[in-house]
Amino acid sequence: MKLFEFNEKDVITSELLLEDLDQLQSLVQDPSFATFGLPQKRGVVNYTKDKGNNISANDLRNQFITFQLSNKKDGPAILESSEVISTIDGSTNQPDVLVNLEMQSFHIGNDVNVDKNTRATMRINIGKDESSTDKYFDTAFWSIAAGLDLYNKAQNKPADPKDLKADFKQAFGNRPIEIPGGLAKMTFEVVKHREPKWWQRIFKFLQSDTGKTLTSTIGFPAITNNAINLLDELLNKLDKSDPEILFKSRPLRLALSEKAKSDYTGGNERIKMGSLSPGFCVLARGKDFNTFINSNAFYYPAYGKLVPSNVSNADLVTGNYEDPFKNVTYSIFRIGMKEHKLDPTFNYGN
Repeated sequence: MKLFEFNEKDVITSELLLEDLDQLQSLVQDPSFATFGLPQKRGVVNYTKDKGNNISANDLRNQFITFQLSNKKDGPAILESSEVISTIDGSTNQPDVLVNLEMQSFHIGNDVNVDKNTRATMRINIGKDESSTDKYFDTAFWSIAAGLDLYNKAQNKPADPKDLKADFKQAFGNRPIEIPGGLAKMTFEVVKHREPKWWQRIFKFLQSDTGKTLTSTIGFPAITNNAINLLDELLNKLDKSDPEILFKSRPLRLALSEKAKSDYTGGNERIKMGSLSPGFCVLARGKDFNTFINSNAFYYPAYGKLVPSNVSNADLVTGNYEDPFKNVTYSIFRIGMKEHKLDPTFNYGN
């Protein structure tokens, strides 16, 4: 099995089901379906793929899924993406969406073995979904490759989540990611490994007053699937470095505006699909779905991690509390979005 492989046609969509919840409980209990119940009878989330329609809970174990941190103190703290109502409306005049991504932190679960030689390579692709109503622009992807040094040699311990961060806008030369039509698909893959000799030449870590920067990124804006495959050929050389897959991803379909969601579902109000809104989101694995959806937590940027809401400041500083996320590997992203109209008819001199 290849470590990094972009199967752009093998897309997963999350759907929020609100009808016949009692009957759906049989699917929630059946491991042959990737179906999960939400607390407080908020509904049932079902994950399907375009090819073959059904996937199992085991298929979703290492697949990344997205959650949105609520911006309200009351109600659920963490929403599954299909519960999200985007604050980007979208319109005929501005149907496209510009996106900026910033990885705020990367939390490695305590169950992942990390020593001084442990590294990780991350790869993210995001671009227009072929189901988008946009017919003007060819499908292109914005691809990011990142090197993570998971061990802090100065402190002689695994790196803190807050140290593993990167502003991907800088990797793209301060250009925003362009999503024509506002319907996106995204992949997120992370492989833990030993450091091969060529790795530092690709990911050149900068020096700072506090020591080495722990994250190095390179960005490839608006490239084709063939170009991504060339990048994957390079990254797949990690197969001789004792690799361990933390996240293995099919593309996940996400609506970035309410217009994109309505266009995809045909305006059917009974169909709720995965969406993202400006703010903070969590990328986590399917096997940890229940940990996130049943939690009442706050995100502390100073620590780069999620903390249960009942933890006092004193216990937070000392670490003297039971952490439900201690064995969970997840990443926190800050997302900026803006509706836009891309111009396919632009000509120089006009």
